[in-house]
Amino acid sequence: MSNDTLLHEALSRCLGKRLTFAAFRAPGMPITIWAQREPGVETVDGRLLWELNDVFLVAPFELDPAHIAMIRSDVDLSFGEFGSDISALFECRGDERPPMPVEGEGTGQKAYTDAVVAAKAGIAAGRMTKVVLSRTRVARMPEADLIPLFLRACQERPRAFVALVRTPGSGLWLGASPERLILAQEDHVRVDALAGTMPAGAVPDSADAWGAKERDEQRIVTEAVMAALRSVGAVHVMARDPETLLAGEVAHLRTRVEADLGAVPLSDLVLALHPTPAVCGAPREAAREFIRNTEEHDRGLYTGFWGPWSADGRTELYVNIRCLRHGVDHALIYAGAGITAGSDPRLEWEETEQKTRIWARPVADVDGTGSQA
Repeated sequence: MSNDTLLHEALSRCLGKRLTFAAFRAPGMPITIWAQREPGVETVDGRLLWELNDVFLVAPFELDPAHIAMIRSDVDLSFGEFGSDISALFECRGDERPPMPVEGEGTGQKAYTDAVVAAKAGIAAGRMTKVVLSRTRVARMPEADLIPLFLRACQERPRAFVALVRTPGSGLWLGASPERLILAQEDHVRVDALAGTMPAGAVPDSADAWGAKERDEQRIVTEAVMAALRSVGAVHVMARDPETLLAGEVAHLRTRVEADLGAVPLSDLVLALHPTPAVCGAPREAAREFIRNTEEHDRGLYTGFWGPWSADGRTELYVNIRCLRHGVDHALIYAGAGITAGSDPRLEWEETEQKTRIWARPVADVDGTGSQA
């Protein structure tokens, strides 16, 4: 049986039996599936993450640091050059409860632009310097379409962290994020400060040529990341020059920030970083309160973080953007935009439209309808 056939069969088993699992592909790495033998998900106090190896962390935007969900690697499959023996998946037991439906009709343009106007008023009043407002879009999608969408994203988005994840509590999610929260090996860490968006076809020749609004967004995020590193006691904190990162139909400004942790627990840094201004705003608590009072949908895992955690080896966590949550024959696609004093409500709406198309267009291609509900 070919490697591609084995991978497709493994993913079909995970979905069909409603297993608790994470299928993921980090840039430059093979596709990996970690699955649990039982469906129940354990949580861990963030202060105890240093004790764990080979677990997939699943953290929502509204994170309780004392209860971070994790998917164990009871079954560990890697689909590199030689494939993997998937027979162990047949010993796993899935969730017997019915899938969670997608509720609501998505966010309308007027509701979103009105929220942007309200955010700009809060910024003008000095309560915030930036806030990230998100919205949703509903698309028809049979669950079986998630497999070709996942595989297509792995092929077409080599710089993204692509993941297909299910837990009984959070449901079934698919994401292809360009935003790395943290990469850690031994005591050296790298954090990507990502902000500012424009269509990929309109990217200027250099990062310095981006617009003032986008550069201001990026500066706010970079300064917050560096402050978080210093706040936990990291040393040798250094920010590289901003660069343009292509991410499908859009591009972003990215600054790579590096530091040495020494004796500082990596978990302390993760909890200090989340949520960054790239997905929440600044100051953090004022922006988070505005989001809670303004957005009509539950973000769930959107703008949370997820990825493989290994205290004794390589840990690579990503912010969960460019994602969707699947329900019964439908998917809820999430997107957001950073609002600053220079924001234009119409342009912010158009930015979120571009981001939702990252999934909406492939969904239409897969189901052959060419339309979204």
